[in-house]
Amino acid sequence: MTPIPRRLPDALAQSEAGSALLQRYSASQRAATAIQAECQNIVPEFDPARSGGCELRGTTLRVNARHPAQVAKLRQAVPRLLRILKQQGFDVIEIKIGVQPRALSSSDRHDAPGRAAAGPGEAAIRRKLASQFGPALEFAKKLALTLPDSPLRAAARRMAASLSVGLARMRESDQAGDQQHTEEDEA
Repeated sequence: MTPIPRRLPDALAQSEAGSALLQRYSASQRAATAIQAECQNIVPEFDPARSGGCELRGTTLRVNARHPAQVAKLRQAVPRLLRILKQQGFDVIEIKIGVQPRALSSSDRHDAPGRAAAGPGEAAIRRKLASQFGPALEFAKKLALTLPDSPLRAAARRMAASLSVGLARMRESDQAGDQQHTEEDEA
């Protein structure tokens, strides 16, 4: 018998952990909505209701700004935000404000459009890293060859493959940077 498809919130609501997660998310969204207008007055480009903007855990509201400047402005307004939350019936005694860094995928780091070419200093750093990758790569290869067939051997093989790819990318990046610097010198 094929199980009946359910919506994710319905499925989560049927488990204790899922239900608690949904309740926390809902409370976080209500708290974000309560302070949204004041946050917009303080920092117009900050929206606490965006995904990951606010998280309410117990009596602590965690506010995740995108930039350090936003954090500084929001920290000055913590007493006002606490007062607003109390007026709305929230039992919040602490607001923690921090910067939520944006995660970059490997393709973002290596293929970012408009990314400036590496300068001589950056190339030297990459060469130093590449020289450190070499011994690690050799060790991982030897480990993969000498270990008996096991999950550890498989992990050593994956590590060797990963290091090999990283080293190749560094070398390609150095060659592209050197080529661009040569072209700039000729111009």
